[in-house]
Amino acid sequence: MYIAPTSTQDSFIYLNDRFLYIEGAIELKKNNPGNTEASIYLRKGSQLLQGDKNSNLNSGNGWLSVFQEGTSNAFDYNYWAMPVLDNISTNQSFGAVIFEPETVTKSKTAQITSNLEGSANPLEISSRWIYKYSGLGYNAWQHVGKIFDLSPGEGFSMKGVNGTNSNSINGVENNPGNKQRYDFRGLPNDGEIRLPIKKEENILVGNPYPSALHLRSFLLENPASTGIAYFWDSKSQGNSHNLKDYEGGYGSYSPGANAYVPAVFKTYTGAGEENGDTGASGANIAREYSPIAQGFMLEGKSNGYIYFKNSQRRFQKENVQNSQFKSQPKADPSLFYFHINFNDLYVRPLLLTFAEDASVAADWAMDAQIYGFLNNDAGWNIEEAAYNIQVRPFRKNDKIPLLLHLEEDTKIDIKLKSSNSSTPVFVFDAEKNEYYDVKKASFLQNLTKGFYNDRFFISFMEENEEVSFPIDLESELIEPNSSEFAIVQGTEQTFLSIKMKQKVLKKIILFDLNGKMIVSQEVKTKSPVYNFNTLGLQNSVYIIKMLCESGEVFTSKITIRN
Repeated sequence: MYIAPTSTQDSFIYLNDRFLYIEGAIELKKNNPGNTEASIYLRKGSQLLQGDKNSNLNSGNGWLSVFQEGTSNAFDYNYWAMPVLDNISTNQSFGAVIFEPETVTKSKTAQITSNLEGSANPLEISSRWIYKYSGLGYNAWQHVGKIFDLSPGEGFSMKGVNGTNSNSINGVENNPGNKQRYDFRGLPNDGEIRLPIKKEENILVGNPYPSALHLRSFLLENPASTGIAYFWDSKSQGNSHNLKDYEGGYGSYSPGANAYVPAVFKTYTGAGEENGDTGASGANIAREYSPIAQGFMLEGKSNGYIYFKNSQRRFQKENVQNSQFKSQPKADPSLFYFHINFNDLYVRPLLLTFAEDASVAADWAMDAQIYGFLNNDAGWNIEEAAYNIQVRPFRKNDKIPLLLHLEEDTKIDIKLKSSNSSTPVFVFDAEKNEYYDVKKASFLQNLTKGFYNDRFFISFMEENEEVSFPIDLESELIEPNSSEFAIVQGTEQTFLSIKMKQKVLKKIILFDLNGKMIVSQEVKTKSPVYNFNTLGLQNSVYIIKMLCESGEVFTSKITIRN
């Protein structure tokens, strides 16, 4: 698409509650200064999507203009990313791409100040708080300021502004108070965007496109990260620039669970070290789609690159179900959502959900490790580390371990906050060999300081209940020799030979007849015949689940004799 003014008038596209899709590249020629200086206007949630390509082929000195609102005052941070490139200035000035809206099409350049605080009217942004992040620890924050040399996709922190601005556009004020609207103007980002990431280090990134980003797809397509996105949230109406007065923390979004667990707010020392809890938690926020300009943290699983792609872009307007910039109320996540209260001071939220292709170990892009463990804290115990989101296969007679670390004598209160299941839920105290039904009442216990990794468990049945067969497996059974697959036990060799007749095998999970998972094994080969080693398994009857790349799951009862 080519958009350029004529000799007598400006040329532009104006979208209102719509999306524009352009398969190829865009060339924009700047209009005359004045009311319609930009070439493409995205208003009332409108977005631009483009076809797949390896790089940004958009060109020209014209602008795309898109609005986005922050959610902080002059003392609080939002994390951002730029949806456009500076194609005008020679020194990559921050003020060259961020504007104050005046009408639906006209905006004026925002002012950049080195003062501690900015203002809403006229829009003046403090460069003192514009930072990027890559590395470990507080010292990994790097000041950016007004010389904005960040690459597309790199995130940055920015504080809001003081005051209000009652100028109303499309029925929304520029700033009714602590919610500043910005106009991002520049050449739209497009194509594949690549950023380096290092193992066990963190990087601040963000949605680099003038459209929503399907965060779930983005995370699942980036194996160099842990597959979990962490979002900063903080106490509203902050009133200090001193680090020791900050109250905030990071919530976790898991694409495997497709759920978000809010932040637990902490305090910090003047050197940026975590100093304790505040008793407050963040909002439960829609995260499946990241809105335009939303920033978030990633952790490296290996040295490599993070890739943003046009195939991850969607036309998704912000709403409380699956796409929000920061803090608005949203319904609790489905399945089992727990709150663990410490001395009536603060709460650690934990989410438990289930998927048959998960395991009881730490699964990439499913289980979310806690970002910043507190002095007195709790999490799901996965391989002796604390997680706030756990995804695992559902087995009624499993006991799911909790991990508690207490640096002082503490009263804990474990509460089932919400659940969409009628299944009973118990806390099992292994030391007392007692079950507590947390659907009826919360579990209260006074504990001495220490490390608890094998005492408290979540269970879905009491020990005296009978379980004759794994829940919901018996009705799914298919004979080991069917139109879909055949399973043969080798007589002299310790393996099962599994032949898929129509599907491609992705994963094998083996259970005993009590529902306990014995083996969970990924299938690396695409061969229709797969040999599954049974060495070390007892001679017995088992249930085998075969997960296919198509998403289908086949279940069969087999006998193993080694």
